[in-house]
Amino acid sequence: MTVYLTEADPRWASHSGGEGHHDAADWGPEDLERAAVFLAELAPQALQVFKHLLRNPGREIHCTELVDKALGGPNDVDPARRVAGVLSGMSKARSNSGRCYPFYWWEAAEGSAGATYAVRPSVAAVFLAAQLGQ
Repeated sequence: MTVYLTEADPRWASHSGGEGHHDAADWGPEDLERAAVFLAELAPQALQVFKHLLRNPGREIHCTELVDKALGGPNDVDPARRVAGVLSGMSKARSNSGRCYPFYWWEAAEGSAGATYAVRPSVAAVFLAAQLGQ
């Protein structure tokens, strides 16, 4: 089942991300230049995963889809660990930006495997505009 979150959906507030979300401001329309720098600082795999999220603003995307569509398919690493490892590589760019992570994640429900990820529509708009300006 595909889940789309609107900009005002209360589920954004119930994300699993702690540090990196509560210690900095969110991304806004004034951050186009900052977003372009953030994108330039990402490692290739992190950029591929983030671009997949940006192409699907507001949609919750399971880690297995990110492995299949952005990371070239499965390998011997658990998809949840693989995506988490790739995205943890964004920590320096996030810190340098002075903003929170530009995506959210939700840990899997009990009995399920892997997290889901999403980008708020307003944040996706900032990064898509920054890409157009490059």
